[in-house]
Amino acid sequence: METPRRKFIHFLVSAVVSGTFFGLLKSGNAKTLPRPPASLIEGEFLKNCARCYRCIDACPTNALRPASILEGLANFGTPVLDPSRCIFCMECVRACPTSAIAKVPKEEVDIGVAVIDKDVCLAWQKKKRCKDCYRVCEAKAIKLEKRRYPVVIADRCNGCGACVRRCPTKPLSVQVVYEDAKRYPAPQRRVAMRPENRLGPYEFEQDDFTTWFGKRLKKIAQNHGVGGKEDADQ
Repeated sequence: METPRRKFIHFLVSAVVSGTFFGLLKSGNAKTLPRPPASLIEGEFLKNCARCYRCIDACPTNALRPASILEGLANFGTPVLDPSRCIFCMECVRACPTSAIAKVPKEEVDIGVAVIDKDVCLAWQKKKRCKDCYRVCEAKAIKLEKRRYPVVIADRCNGCGACVRRCPTKPLSVQVVYEDAKRYPAPQRRVAMRPENRLGPYEFEQDDFTTWFGKRLKKIAQNHGVGGKEDADQ
C-alpha cells in the first residue's frame, strides 16, 4: 500500500514532466476556454495545470472534458467546462493537486451568468405562470417583473445552473453562459509546495495512485478513440 508521501512524489514527478513541457509553449495566444470553477487566470492556469485529468475524473456530471489538439497545443489536455452541466459540487476543486484551481469555498465561485430565452419561456410567452427558476435561485439573482416575468440580475448570478436544471421547457428557456467568470491570481502562500486549502476534506474516498493511474490510461485511450467503451470501463 502506498503512503501519502509516495503518492505525492509520484504525482510531483509527473507534474514536473508535463508542466515543464507545456510551460515551454507560448500560452499568450492560446484560445481561452471555459475552465473549472475557481480556476486561476488563464495564463497562470496553463502554467500550473499538470494535465493529470484528476478534476475530469472527479466530476460526477461529466461537465469537464480534456481539450483536444484542435483547441491549441498549449490547451491540449487541459480541462474544459460545460457550464450547463456543472452543479457546483466542488469535487474538481478538491481533486486538483496543483494550484491551477484555487481551493476556495463554493460561496466565492462564479462561472458565468444565466440567460433567459423569452421566446421559449412559459412566463414570457404567457402560457403559464411559471416561477420555477425564481424559486430555486439561492443567490436571489432572478426577479419577477410585474410579478410574472423572470429577469436575471447579472451582478448576483454565479452561474450555478440551478435554474437550468429546474426549467421545465424543451428546449430549455434558460442557459448558463460562460461570461465574466471569476478567475484567481496565482497563490502567494503555499504549504509544503501545495496551495492553501480552504475547502475542507474530500466528500468521497479517493483512489490510490496506482488505481488512479490505471484508470487514467484507459480513459485517455477512450478519449482518443483507442479501444472501445467496454475496455475503458473495465
